[in-house]
Amino acid sequence: MFIITNNRIIWLDQVSFLNRTISECNLWQVQEVNASTKWLLANLLDYWTVTIQTAWNISNFEMTYVPNAIQTSRKILNAVDHYRDVNKTSDLTNEVT
Repeated sequence: MFIITNNRIIWLDQVSFLNRTISECNLWQVQEVNASTKWLLANLLDYWTVTIQTAWNISNFEMTYVPNAIQTSRKILNAVDHYRDVNKTSDLTNEVT
């Protein structure tokens, strides 16, 4: 499960019943978001893989079997762009004062 907030991306990976991994990164660490498919059936059914590459020790987050993956990746990029725009304007106001 992926949770995208206004500041970060959180990845919850349930490996088994009591075994889970939680990873997170800030939106400013996101470098690239890709949507890809490798199989004909996945392409026909519109279930792709969305990969989020970060500037962090975990090189990427990967969401598999994502419906409407191109729209999903665009929404993630819009959230990243909005985060950077908001923080850039707040940094500029801090420099002025």
